[in-house]
Amino acid sequence: MKQVLFFPFLAGAGRVGLPLLLSLLLAACGSSTLIDYRGGAFEDDIEVEKTSLSLVEGGLPLARAVLVNDSRKELKFEYKFVWLDTEGVPLDETDRPWRPAKLAGKDRMTVTGTAPFDRARRFQIQIREPQEITK
Repeated sequence: MKQVLFFPFLAGAGRVGLPLLLSLLLAACGSSTLIDYRGGAFEDDIEVEKTSLSLVEGGLPLARAVLVNDSRKELKFEYKFVWLDTEGVPLDETDRPWRPAKLAGKDRMTVTGTAPFDRARRFQIQIREPQEITK
């Protein structure tokens, strides 16, 4: 899986401080896998083209990732962001909602997520088959 990383200037870097800025940059450069495939045959079809990590008002990390469908068929899936601390430990894996998505063949889409904690330093995108809604 190819991964091209992109780092724009972080918003509010002057107010946040150099240690946090360096932590975010180093975390985004980490070698951990950006996508965790949680079922379905997506591993050969969906890849991350580029990512960015910046800060929103209040100092919360905002992640952007461009997902690419390498196949010619339309893919329906669900995804969610899982936020990790500096050690790579998930901070909120079970609390984040799954979001439905559809990606046309050979197309790309940008997904975004804001961390609920300012101590989040890395992220992972989980992808799975769409689940039936149960009442």
